[in-house]
Amino acid sequence: MESVKAALERLNRAVDRLEHAATAREARVTRRHQELSQALDTARAERATAQATADTVSQRLEVAIGRLEQVLEN
Repeated sequence: MESVKAALERLNRAVDRLEHAATAREARVTRRHQELSQALDTARAERATAQATADTVSQRLEVAIGRLEQVLEN
């Protein structure tokens, strides 16, 4: 009977370790997901800023080219 009791105790400890490992892994996965989500949001915001800057530069270049064409025509 003692050997069964000892085996059950070892089994319980092993199950506890597995549960702890599973909980820790889930926490790491959740944390990594949050980090990646935040990085994606940051990248999207940076892309939007870069696109807005590119649009502004493009408009200014078009105006400058138009002015140069007018000067060259006169």
